[in-house]
Amino acid sequence: MIDKDLLVYIDSSPRLPLLTDYGRAFIGLENSKSPELVERVKALFELLNGRLGFPDSPEGRENQECLNTLFRSVYPEVMIDLADLVYVQHERLAVFLSFDHININLRKDLGEKCEPLEPLNQKMNALFCQLARTLLRNTTLRNDKEVVRLLSEGYSYYLHQTENFPWEHSVQPHPLNSQQPVLDTATGLAGFSMINNWSSDSPMLVLTDSEPFIVNGLSHYLGLTGKSNVTVLDADFPSRPPQGMKFGLITSNKFLHHLRRSDRKQFLQWVFDSLEPRGMLEILDTDLEHQILEQSRRPEFGDKLTAGYEETLVEIEDDFAVTLAGDVEAAGFRVTHCESREYHDKTDAYSQHPGDNLSLKFVGLEIVAEKSD
Repeated sequence: MIDKDLLVYIDSSPRLPLLTDYGRAFIGLENSKSPELVERVKALFELLNGRLGFPDSPEGRENQECLNTLFRSVYPEVMIDLADLVYVQHERLAVFLSFDHININLRKDLGEKCEPLEPLNQKMNALFCQLARTLLRNTTLRNDKEVVRLLSEGYSYYLHQTENFPWEHSVQPHPLNSQQPVLDTATGLAGFSMINNWSSDSPMLVLTDSEPFIVNGLSHYLGLTGKSNVTVLDADFPSRPPQGMKFGLITSNKFLHHLRRSDRKQFLQWVFDSLEPRGMLEILDTDLEHQILEQSRRPEFGDKLTAGYEETLVEIEDDFAVTLAGDVEAAGFRVTHCESREYHDKTDAYSQHPGDNLSLKFVGLEIVAEKSD
């Protein structure tokens, strides 16, 4: 396996090309039913080829050969895998290359010359994950407008063609405010299914996010659907919220645990000010990530945790569910529904290795609150 800390990819010259003619053949893309994805796979790796490469050393040449074996045999949906690792790891933790597809293409290509593939699979996977980490840590590349465009449009085309949505989040207008706009805060990947499911006779739906990958992807997907009663805004809470708009319903789905308490209070005040009289706030949240962060300090837990995931977590208070409910009331709302439940689960969703379960105990919370007249 390749050491995570080893400098596998470099952006300085001289360097070996990231993409060679062998990989550039992209035989795994030949029978794809999505020319839009194929076009963007090729364009993305050509773009990265101009920005990254390998050290000119025996190890660099070996890594170059291995990565181009992956490029040669890879499937179009590799765009989704790479985007998940670079931009939305906090939402899509369990990302694994589909070696069933890759190996079918390799066997077709190599025939009798095909050696046992498990060692090669492991090395290709390590190189791919290291490429994702390189993009994640290189802010210039991660925020490059063309990189963002290619990956977000690839994500959009894939979901539009398959409707294989990563998250389902159904928002329905409150009956008392059925004609007033609805805003969802920090929408994330759930926005794709929300756009898909939003009916033409529903009020205006405003989706918000601060991540360019999400904003671009949702905007592109919205264009593919042709819907006119949905809009996507670049907004950040609480520092850069939408201004000059009023809503009948504002929803927050598993977002507030990403904010420290002082920022949550500022957010709740903005919500109160942005709602119409009798407007509603709906919150669905959990302290799961807080519990993961607490347990990650134990080596027997932290060593199993998906690489890089801990860096996405925010320190919040132990009694998050209690303080959040109190802060909603303190902001001036009348709480009409508040329910919390304790969950205990064993899952490999947060583990680096499939089947390597982690034991998780956390609280889920639902709050519905009304702005008084």
